[in-house]
Amino acid sequence: MENKIDWSRTDGLIFDMDGTLWDAVDTYARIWNEVFLRAGKEVHITRESLIGNIGIPIPKILANLFPEIKNEDANRFSKELAEHEPELLSRYGGTPYPGVVSGLEQLSSKYKLFLVSNCDTHTLPIFMSCIGITPFITEAISFGDTHKPKGDNMLLLKEKYHLQHPLYMGDIEADGRETHRAGLPFVYARYGFGHTDDYELAFDSFEDFTNFFLKLK
Repeated sequence: MENKIDWSRTDGLIFDMDGTLWDAVDTYARIWNEVFLRAGKEVHITRESLIGNIGIPIPKILANLFPEIKNEDANRFSKELAEHEPELLSRYGGTPYPGVVSGLEQLSSKYKLFLVSNCDTHTLPIFMSCIGITPFITEAISFGDTHKPKGDNMLLLKEKYHLQHPLYMGDIEADGRETHRAGLPFVYARYGFGHTDDYELAFDSFEDFTNFFLKLK
């Protein structure tokens, strides 16, 4: 793929969470099953049924998984999820991809690091605490914080921190679309959950990403 971007000018690294920095799909499936039960509905959500929906807002996931769900049931589930997921996610956790924690620590000495995800407002702080990266992240913004799509949240960070050449790293096609809508270059995490051919740079591991950008500074 032709690439004319001068990556040495990069001054901000914005990351997706799920499929880019960690894998917590099994935990999410477990939590959703437990929370649905608390809400009075027994379901059997699996990793396979959930993984294709990772990275999109929860209301859309509900609509995709349960197209027949009534609004009152969806609202009841969302309320239960907001109440119980923080404690359950903190308890069960997820698995960071190899090199993520050490890589972010190293990168934070040379770049401002940010997170932008379509999760609820509590998820990013729990994620950062679970894997021990809170000190390395300048700011994290979720869909739950702003109720805006990822591209808008990228632009919020760009403006707030006066970034000239930030990038976004994600793993699904929708990440690329939102990144390009915001006018930023998209870095594709091939090792994640999705597939896309629309990117400016791609890596097969987070270690490769780290090494590439450390050598530029």
